Amino acid sequence: MEAHEIYEKLREKQVSARMIAQVLGVTNQSVSDVIRNGRGSKRIAEAIATVLEKPLDMVFPHYAPKPSHQEKLSVLRNQLLGLSN
Repeated sequence: MEAHEIYEKLREKQVSARMIAQVLGVTNQSVSDVIRNGRGSKRIAEAIATVLEKPLDMVFPHYAPKPSHQEKLSVLRNQLLGLSN
């Protein structure tokens, strides 16, 4: 999600970045940085996603699982073996 979308959804739930910061014991700037940059403290990102009732990787795509090296090799192998036919 884009930062403006996150702030909009938080407003709809009547929750501010400041409130999240107070509950987590961090600075407002720390929460704002995570919202704007999409990375930083995973604990803050998880808290924001929890408030929004959405999966972490949907709110912050940076946290989406990445394919493993073996999965990448398998895809490459299938692509290259398909070329030899």
